Amino acid sequence: MKAMLLLAALAGISAAKALPEIQLQAFAKQLSGPVFMVPYQSGDRAFLIGEQAGLISFLSEKGGTRGEAFLDLRSRLDWVREGFDERGLLGFALHPEFENNRRFYLYFGTPLADGAPEGFDHTMRLSEFQTSADGSKADPDSERVLLEIHEPQWNHNSGSIAFGPDGHLYICVGDGGAANDLADGHAEGGNGQSLDTLLGKILRIDVDADEGYAIPADNPLVGKPGKDEIFAWGVRNPWGLTVDGDRMIFADVGQNRFEEVNVIRSGANYGWPRFEGFAPFDQQSPGESITLDASRATSPGDTVHPVIAYPHNVGFGEFPAMGISITGGHVYRGSAIKGLQGRYLYADWAMSWAGPKYGLFVAETSDEGEWASKLLPGGGAPGEKDAWITGFAKDRDGEIYVLSNDSNTPRGKDGRIWKIVPGE
Repeated sequence: MKAMLLLAALAGISAAKALPEIQLQAFAKQLSGPVFMVPYQSGDRAFLIGEQAGLISFLSEKGGTRGEAFLDLRSRLDWVREGFDERGLLGFALHPEFENNRRFYLYFGTPLADGAPEGFDHTMRLSEFQTSADGSKADPDSERVLLEIHEPQWNHNSGSIAFGPDGHLYICVGDGGAANDLADGHAEGGNGQSLDTLLGKILRIDVDADEGYAIPADNPLVGKPGKDEIFAWGVRNPWGLTVDGDRMIFADVGQNRFEEVNVIRSGANYGWPRFEGFAPFDQQSPGESITLDASRATSPGDTVHPVIAYPHNVGFGEFPAMGISITGGHVYRGSAIKGLQGRYLYADWAMSWAGPKYGLFVAETSDEGEWASKLLPGGGAPGEKDAWITGFAKDRDGEIYVLSNDSNTPRGKDGRIWKIVPGE
């Protein structure tokens, strides 16, 4: 009976259609903790690549090694430690009217700012910068600080930012860092559920105000209790935000049992820390076991189900996408691999190319219900070394790239970028 329930629970996962074979083509190397790559101009300035320690550089359309510096913030981030660290430069977005106004936005960590609560760890900052008229250089002195969020712990900073189809800026903010969303600096019941803090939220702001930023009039908490910047809540540590047409998708890193992917909806409560994936979560007993079928049998109440949820360990039975920390990706809209059209590609930071080397994952997308997910043929670890997958990127043609780091540190020179191409 238990096996039958488990098979039923995994039916949506195993139902994915036949997938094309892919391979990973080396594109760039000698990077230091790459966290984003965005299409920019052409030729030697085809892309901007961002490294966690604070350097943004040009990258040629042919890849290779980093080119000229676009903006160097390393002196402002030199407090980020040598070993594993979740602080640093984390998010980048060009203004939708960048060609006219030369404005772009960064989300990065700074030492704890004045006025922060005593005992907090650091401050995350959302800032606007401007470039020269031809876009060849960013002006470091043009910084206009829009928002500062004080973080009680060093981790769970999230940091993905993107302009939505409505022209407003969306900011993914983690819950503050502590296990179970429960410690000093965490509200009773968790920051994810408290509407009086920006931690554990998806924010939405209008950056075109004369000073600072404005609140879109249709944000769900305008005129209600809570912070007006909040667009959705109940998230733990969103890592990977993408825009696909009129839809925005983010991955959320879980704690003990589940990783998940969600579609952004106004006023949505994604459950953390009341839920993790489909399963109820007890902050006081986080290690309580649960079966996959039992988790799906539980009503989420006023929370929104994820479109993808996968478990951490084999105690749940065989599963094609096990891991401990999801890295969100993009929906494929390129032309080189016809069989991937409209499918969402993602990975697990610690289990895709490190450890058992499972590979990349791909999911069928739909407007409602769960998304069937599978291993992507040919998406296993390239090269001889294990690597942690730190992010995904896409070019102007909709082709997708994988960002990885061999040493799992914001320092060093073993970060790489791989292009997903058709298998041989």
